[in-house]
Amino acid sequence: MALTKEERLARLNSPEAKAKMKETINSPEYQEQRKEKRERIKNFNKLARYMMEAEIPDGDAALDELHAHGFYQGDYQSAVFLGQLKRAMNGDPESAKFCRDTAGYKPTETLNLGNADDKPFEAIDLSKLSTEELKKMVMARQPLYTTEE
Repeated sequence: MALTKEERLARLNSPEAKAKMKETINSPEYQEQRKEKRERIKNFNKLARYMMEAEIPDGDAALDELHAHGFYQGDYQSAVFLGQLKRAMNGDPESAKFCRDTAGYKPTETLNLGNADDKPFEAIDLSKLSTEELKKMVMARQPLYTTEE
């Protein structure tokens, strides 16, 4: 007989199930598995960085295309960027974001308000504010300069 969703949730949230999960998480075998997984991920990240920085061999069509587009560095990282740039030029918005962000033009989503020493004392996530709240903030701001006529 199949359990209902409520019955499954009740079993998972039971004190016995929680105790068993805690016991499993604290077990040396589980901790060893987590350690091995973190190590595999770390090693994969190192390999990925190494491959991206590797030079493309002479005679490879990708290297010739990079040089034709003005890329003097013949590594796979440059080839990936050129590929993303081509996709962006064909209208792919995710590729356009990748190129924009890689070039350092990612728009900020927080506003740091500083004190007299220009040290930020408050960060506001503008994406969580309503249009009205943003308008109030702009209207309340004092002008940087005063002009005398």
